Amino acid sequence: MQQLEAVRKKIATTGDLLSVVKTMKALAAVNIRHFENAAKGVGEYAEVIEQGWTVFFRNAGILPRGSRDGVAVVLAVGSDQGMCGQFNELARSEVVKAVAELSDAGHKVICWTCGERVRGALEDSGIEVDLNFRVPGSLRGVNSIVDEIEQNLDDWRKKRGMNHFTIVNNLHVSDGAKVAARHILPLDKRSGSTKWDGKSLPMTNVPVQDLFSSLFREYLYISVYGGIVQSLAAENSSRLAAMQVAEKNIIEHIDVLESDYRTTRQGNITGELLDIVAGVEAVVGG
Repeated sequence: MQQLEAVRKKIATTGDLLSVVKTMKALAAVNIRHFENAAKGVGEYAEVIEQGWTVFFRNAGILPRGSRDGVAVVLAVGSDQGMCGQFNELARSEVVKAVAELSDAGHKVICWTCGERVRGALEDSGIEVDLNFRVPGSLRGVNSIVDEIEQNLDDWRKKRGMNHFTIVNNLHVSDGAKVAARHILPLDKRSGSTKWDGKSLPMTNVPVQDLFSSLFREYLYISVYGGIVQSLAAENSSRLAAMQVAEKNIIEHIDVLESDYRTTRQGNITGELLDIVAGVEAVVGG
């Protein structure tokens, strides 16, 4: 009976775990849709900002090139939570490549992270992390994190000579998990690179410096915001896939436990019947 009770408890515990996995799977599926829509909106707005840069560079000329060396900040966007497969490992691998390339180019590379998991992965690889930001749990929390990152970027540009900024984040794509390293700064690498589809460029009476400042703020904000929401969509997609595998394994384990339970129960019943038969034979024989 003790063995039967032990198997029954295992079935109940595994069933509770299955309920948790199903809940996490449902939440991941809902979150994917939210962050996908946000990423799509960011992409459309980024196209508008890109057109603004094209107009700016065509009318105001090309920005002067900055120093070839100097401080380069690499922001790795990962997760604070686990159970999302190779999500953080993919980001770590791409960051290691980006750091090596920037170091070879003569930059002093500083790493920032958004997510404790990717921070730990980088530190395990021997890369020191200067700043870590929390991963927002919802779309409403993204703005505050982006503002915090922007404030630090502004401080590092003005006081510490930061002239390169790269964002590394996972992308949510239909053909599997991918990761991108996007060089956001310096701007001279991309000045005037976008073609204008119209027959004539729009004109503006806004002073060049004011126009540049407005475009720069929007460009930086949308770049960081886009990297975070794309990463969040990819994180939930990875977690959904991991939960689907976990759900399948748990169901298979429950089937095995239920089979063991039936076998154990049948063995107990058979044993009890044999004891009864033996008792009857002993009485009759006596």
